[in-house]
Amino acid sequence: MKAKNKDRDPTNKSPNGNSDDSVTRVQNAVLDILEKEGVLSGINLNEVAKHAKVNRGLVYHHFGTRRGLLRSAIRRRMIDKQQENRTPTKPMKLGERVAHALRATLDIVDTLRLTTLLHLDGSSAPDLMPNAETTLILLERDREMGLLPDVEDLKALHASYAAAVYGYAIYREIFARDLDIDLEDLDARVEKSFQILFDGGMSGPEEPNSVPSEG
Repeated sequence: MKAKNKDRDPTNKSPNGNSDDSVTRVQNAVLDILEKEGVLSGINLNEVAKHAKVNRGLVYHHFGTRRGLLRSAIRRRMIDKQQENRTPTKPMKLGERVAHALRATLDIVDTLRLTTLLHLDGSSAPDLMPNAETTLILLERDREMGLLPDVEDLKALHASYAAAVYGYAIYREIFARDLDIDLEDLDARVEKSFQILFDGGMSGPEEPNSVPSEG
């Protein structure tokens, strides 16, 4: 007989149908505590309940475990950021797409760190690549338009640039310290380097109605 999974995620619904505000306060309390004390500080349910001004029993009732609480808080943050960080659908060169992914990831780097810790702890959620299916369709279209290097394995290509973006986002402060570079300056320089690296020197297709230069 399988053990019950005690993790719960009331992000999209609340068990009693009337406690959405309490759930949101708890989720925000988790994110506030982690932002102030760091992702390795640990989550104490009593501290979260006190910060959110709710009863500890309510925290356990809605989220079950510390992992369930973290997963729910991360999901809330992802929903809040989903609209502004939506995968761009217009045709673009790979370097530009990677640059967009980098900017979007830097906007939620705290969430990425928490997600990484959850996966290292054995969790299967939340997804690291929630828009993978859409992105692969867009990459295939861009390849057909000549905007991508001649790469057959688009899944490996997607994994490669996701690894580059996520790895930089997680360690960027350490890189900046070790290289003695201002953090914002390094962000801009890495974004430019990613564009050069992933475009592979491609010039892209010619603009329509271009006039040949006189020889």
